[in-house]
Amino acid sequence: MRLFRRPWIWLSRFRKRKGYGVHSPFAYSFIRGVVLETSAYYAYSELAGLHPWWVRWFRLYPMECRQLLFRLANFAEPKRVALLTDDEATKQYIQAAVPRAEFVPEEGKAEFVLVGEGRLEEAVAVAKKMPEEGMLVCEGIHGSRRAREIWRAIQQSPHTGVTFDLYTYGVAFFNPKLHKQHYKVNF
Repeated sequence: MRLFRRPWIWLSRFRKRKGYGVHSPFAYSFIRGVVLETSAYYAYSELAGLHPWWVRWFRLYPMECRQLLFRLANFAEPKRVALLTDDEATKQYIQAAVPRAEFVPEEGKAEFVLVGEGRLEEAVAVAKKMPEEGMLVCEGIHGSRRAREIWRAIQQSPHTGVTFDLYTYGVAFFNPKLHKQHYKVNF
C-alpha cells in the first residue's frame, strides 16, 4: 500500500523540492547538501550488502532512507549518539557514518538521537532533554494521527529551533542561534 502512496506524496510536495522558496542559508545548504545529496559516500558500497538484491538494483526507498540517515549523522558529527530503534541495518549505517562516536543508551547525553517509529511516543520527552547544537531525527512522523501530533508538539516546543519535515522523517535542530522555522521538503 505504501508503494502506491509514494507518487501521491511526491506530487503533493512538488513545490517543496530542491530547496525552492527557502531563504535561510543554513536551511538551503542543509536541504541541498545533505537531504537531497546524490553523490556516493565512502561506506555506501559496503553497506549495500545489508539490503536484498532487488532493493539495491532498483534503489528502493528503504535504502534511500538509510542513506539519508547516514548523511544526517555524518553532517552532525556527534560525539555521542543514542539510537532508539530496533532496526539493525539502520544502526549499522549510523555506526559507519560516525565511527568515532560513542553510542550511549541515554538520549539526554547525546548530540544525535534517532527515534524509531515504534518508539515515537518517547520523542517529546527526548526533545526536552536535547542539548544545544543537538539533532533529533524522528521516524514515521506521518504514520498516524498520533505521530503527526507528536511531531507538531516537537515543532512547537520552545526548545526546538529549525525543523525539517521529510514526510518519512522529521529532523529537529536545537541550536539557539538559528531562527525558529519549519520546512517541508520533498524527499
